Amino acid sequence: MPPSQTEHQVSGAGSSRKLLKALLCFTEDRPTWTVAELSERLDLSVTSTYRYVALLREVGLLEASSGNGYRVTDLVMSLAAACEAARPPIIEIAMPIMTRIRDEVDETVLVARRGGRAAYCVDRVESQRPVRLQFDKGQAMSLHRGSMSRVLLASMSRPERAAVVAAIGDGMDPGLAAQLTDDALDVVHRDGWTESFEEIDEGIWGTAAAIVSHGSTVASIGTAAPIFRTDATRRARIISLIRDAASEISHALDGSGPS
Repeated sequence: MPPSQTEHQVSGAGSSRKLLKALLCFTEDRPTWTVAELSERLDLSVTSTYRYVALLREVGLLEASSGNGYRVTDLVMSLAAACEAARPPIIEIAMPIMTRIRDEVDETVLVARRGGRAAYCVDRVESQRPVRLQFDKGQAMSLHRGSMSRVLLASMSRPERAAVVAAIGDGMDPGLAAQLTDDALDVVHRDGWTESFEEIDEGIWGTAAAIVSHGSTVASIGTAAPIFRTDATRRARIISLIRDAASEISHALDGSGPS
């Protein structure tokens, strides 16, 4: 394994790391696993995998499911609640700013967060002339498409980004692939914003900017609008508003107020 992937690993924690990787295999897209499936996914012996599953059952994080499978228990809800409680109050701060931008440009404004290898719409303020968007509240979207997701992807380390891009597989559009290179994502991370054209929804342009707290990107704020009513001049104005909004929210999260 390259040094860039191991420099932050805790020494002597190989077994614990494998145990946690086993638990993290359980996702919304794949909620149940058999021991044989986990063994293959994690490249572990069946005996070792049984031991990890037994430990997770012992502490109440896994339970038996149908077909010799296992699933997470309701105990993980307390972890989710702890995660939510510890997060900064982004929506409480962002909502009036989102509403102000919506009223000014009459386009839908959204805030998204990253969860694992997906971006999730946390909330959105609808335009008075809404268009159909796939990125709805609570909806998970891939990190490789769209301006809001790409801002979040750009904030990740290079090894983490590489894992996301590798999971996409072959056949990616060359134009999109060019936006996902380390150099391109480094520019997005440095500038704190990006834009997209028809990457998720046909005929839709979007722009987004990073919301930063204590030096780390915690969310993105963005908007989406039909290309036919968004010329270059209007796009520049909206980009400016979104970037200013991200800065305003970021300063409020850190308690410093507007700069």
